[in-house]
Amino acid sequence: TVIEKENLGGVCLNWGCIPTKALLKSAQVFDYIKHADDYGITVSDFDKDFSKVVQRSRSVADGMSKGVQFLMKKNK
Repeated sequence: TVIEKENLGGVCLNWGCIPTKALLKSAQVFDYIKHADDYGITVSDFDKDFSKVVQRSRSVADGMSKGVQFLMKKNK
């Protein structure tokens, strides 16, 4: 028996760990770009769009939740 009040996967997958890790990955990529010159790579123009960062974070969590849903249906 599975009891979920909200989306499958619970707090960690939908609102906690996974979305947070996706946000951290975006920050890491931004930091890599900022320091690209240290690696001999010149990036002349870049910016951040926080709404897209959050959208990506939600998309990652939604995709994983759908994966859990698929596995639950497959293994009834």
